[in-house]
Amino acid sequence: MLISDNSFAITLTFILAIVGYVGLTVTVVLTARSRLPIGFWKMVAVVIAAHVVMVWVFRYGGDVSLAVRNGYAGFLIFHLAAVLILISTMVRHNIARRLIYLSFLVVTVGAIGASFKYDVVSMYRIPVVLCAMVGGFSLVRPGSVRW
Repeated sequence: MLISDNSFAITLTFILAIVGYVGLTVTVVLTARSRLPIGFWKMVAVVIAAHVVMVWVFRYGGDVSLAVRNGYAGFLIFHLAAVLILISTMVRHNIARRLIYLSFLVVTVGAIGASFKYDVVSMYRIPVVLCAMVGGFSLVRPGSVRW
């Protein structure tokens, strides 16, 4: 169910989602290999924040009952990830790194679940699975992650 019939806004909302997830994946890979790319990460966080705002405006119309209509789990995953991402842009690098890793795991759970459950984002299944694999490999590769 869409609140807005503005197809451009809805399309842009979902483009920002995949761009944000790819940016998060790149950040995870780079951070696991060397240093946190702060400037890049802050740009990605802006994209992700724009996506969250656009979901609230164009998908839910600011209505909490619409946001939780499919259950609280997805709602909590979506917002937990957003909070972790935003906090990670405002803390010291060693804490930010941990929050980025954690947010990647949370976003991945939500993105995989959503892309397989909802037709509106089913076209993102392949990119989501690829990002999950690339970012996940970066996190489990021996010696790559400094917590």
